[in-house]
Parts: sequence; structure tokens; C-alpha cells
Amino acid sequence: MRGAGRIVVGVVSVVLVVGAAPIGSSPAGAAGDSDPWSQRRVLNVAHAGGDLEAPHSTLFAMHAAVAAGADVLEMDVRLSADGVLMVQHDDTVDRTTESSGPVATRTAAQLQALDNGHWFVPECWSCHDRPAAEYEYRGIRTGDRPPPAGFTADDFAIPTLEQVAARFPDRLLDIEIKDGPTGMAAAEALAAFIAGHGPSDRYLVASFDDAILAHFKTLAPAVATSPGLNEMITWFALRGPLPTHRVLQVPPVYSGIEVVSRQFVDDAHANGLAVWVWFNGNDDDAPAEWQRLMDLGVDALLTGKPRLAQAELTARDAAFTAAPEVGPAARAGRRRAEVSATCPAVHVATCTSLMVVVARDRHGRWQLVGESEVRVARSASVTVDIRLSDFARRSIRGRHTLDAFALMFPLDDDTAPVIAPVAIARA
Repeated sequence: MRGAGRIVVGVVSVVLVVGAAPIGSSPAGAAGDSDPWSQRRVLNVAHAGGDLEAPHSTLFAMHAAVAAGADVLEMDVRLSADGVLMVQHDDTVDRTTESSGPVATRTAAQLQALDNGHWFVPECWSCHDRPAAEYEYRGIRTGDRPPPAGFTADDFAIPTLEQVAARFPDRLLDIEIKDGPTGMAAAEALAAFIAGHGPSDRYLVASFDDAILAHFKTLAPAVATSPGLNEMITWFALRGPLPTHRVLQVPPVYSGIEVVSRQFVDDAHANGLAVWVWFNGNDDDAPAEWQRLMDLGVDALLTGKPRLAQAELTARDAAFTAAPEVGPAARAGRRRAEVSATCPAVHVATCTSLMVVVARDRHGRWQLVGESEVRVARSASVTVDIRLSDFARRSIRGRHTLDAFALMFPLDDDTAPVIAPVAIARA
């Protein structure tokens, strides 16, 4: 342990002396920033799980998107014949599976038996005219072909919303309620689902149908929403406050009219609304367009290419991360100290870090005070228990208060590094 401690302190010393952020400063995007739009962080939202890189709306695609760095999983929901919320875009199964016919006439079990990767080829989530050899995921669901390592045939089925929520507990979910005869019932089912699978701020709900969305909002008023088509058109014309919604989900262009301009983004931000952009297809869901939109200040890209988009976000230093808040005071006992850590109320689901607490000794050398792994949910605080080093115990006995620094080293792509002062006092 002492050898490990020396290694940690060596790394910490380099960070403190050479690091880009001075002691006590906050990185861009930290929770203390008064204007969230000035951070220019951009969420990577995997449209249908990333339907231009993997089969549309499959658990396999969502796994790939999350592994690539996607912050949010976007999906559509419809009800099966037996009332189960299915993650399914179309009102028929024709475009993604080997079968045909309405979704609403099949039970959840019947829908899940279908091959949801049947018609996928890279950069085309539903192409029915390619040579058979190009459909690399065809037959995995039905057992005619082995799944990739680490996956099962079930990962290529039409999933239920419950499966998605359980499989990806650390992702935010952007859910569109599809219209049609079962739309109102789906809104009711979704409101009940969120009530039982909280927290509610994990979800963003949308629908093109204003009546369906209004019905959902009467049932789940605390859940963030994006306006329906008619309300969105009205806001586009008039601008101004839109207090019942949090996000505007829009395409760059609609019916030949430019939607997302700098003025549009500025007006949205002035009214506390984030701008999430979805794309019309493969042609505009591309790096050049992402860069243009980021230059305008949009807040999220609803992309079918989350892996490629993450590379662009990372290169631009625009990936969304949260900076945990630490301390500023800690209580120390004889051998242990308690330090508070908070994950701010931003888009990430959890903040996960290695906390390393250090202080200078009387010779000016950095010494290890303690360390611990920290995992805290969005908008929550935890008390971190660290075992004090011999140096820390001696120092606290001699000084009563030890002026230290907590360094938060990210353990996931959602969390930003932090250096924060912490005063450790005897309890």
C-alpha cells in the first residue's frame, strides 16, 4: 500500500505542477457556471441506438453506442397487442424484420421473436435491395448465425422499454411516443412506466402529435418534454417563453425551410430551451453538418452515427461531462475522514471518479492524505469515507485542521476532472 501511495502522489504532483487547470479552478462545464449555454458542451444522442452504425433500435446497437460514448439513447415506443411498450419506430414490422404486418396486432413475445437486424447494412437501417452477403447481422436473432462475442440472440430482437431502462441504468432516455390509434394509450403506459422506473429527470419525452403529448403531460407534469409539431411551428414563428417544455427537438431544415439558425439557437437559449437536432437521413447526418451546427451552439446531435460523432466531439473538446463538487470541509476521526461529493444536476446520469486527497508537509512536499472511489448519481450527494494516511493523522493532531486538495480523476467518459480545496478538521 505504501508503494501504491508513493505512485499516486507522484502522479498527483505532476498534475498539480503541470496541469492545465490551476489549483482551485474549475474546468469548462463545471456545475458552478451561471450560464449553461456558454459551456458549449454537446450531447451525443444515439438515434434509434445509432441506426446507421448498427441495427435500428436493438440492444446490440445501444451497447455499441454507449461503448462509443453516447450520452443519451433515443427511441420510439408503441404498444404491442398485449399492452407492452415496445421500442419500435414504424407501425409495421416491415422495414427492419423478416416479417410484415402491424405492430399492434402482435403480442410482445411475437414481436420479440422477429429478427430486428434482418435488413440492416452499414449507413442504411432499412435497405432491401443489397446482396445477401451484406446483411451481416441477419439470422442472429433466429439462431441461424452466431452472435458477436459478448452478445446473445436476444440483443437483435425488438426490445421492450423495460429492457432498455434496465440494461442501461446510467444513460438518459429520449423517448418519442408514436402517433396512431394506440398513441393515447401509449402515453398513459409511458407515464406509468416512468413513475415506476424513476428518477423522472432521467427521461425526455416527445411526440409529433400535440394531443398525445398534452395528454402525457397531464399524467407526468414533472417529466421534461419537447413540443409537438404544431406547438413547435407556433414557437418558430413567435419565439418567446415556452415554460412547459425544456428542449426543442428539430431538424436542420423542414419542408425546405431552414430551422436551425444562429438566431433560432440564441432565441431558444434566451428562453431556457435546449436545442437538440435530429437529421433527415444519412446525407445531413455527417461531420460537416455536425460542425456547422456546433458552431451555431446547438446542445445535442441526435445522430445515427454515435461512434463517429463522438470522435468529432472529442476532437473539438465539446463532449459533455460533469464536474463533481467536493467539500469544501471534511470531518476527521482517528483513522478516517468523511468528505462530501456531489454530482451536479446536468445531463450525465452519474459521476464516477477516483478521489485522491493530498497535502503539503512542512518541507513543502506533496503527501497522500487518502483515496477512495466515488460514484454518485446526478443531483445527489454522497459522503466519501477515506482512510487517513499516517501523515494525515499526524498533521491533523498537530494542526487541528489540514489544508488539502481533492483531485477527482474520471473513471468514465461522463465525468470531468476536478481539483478542489478541502479543509480536514477533527470531528
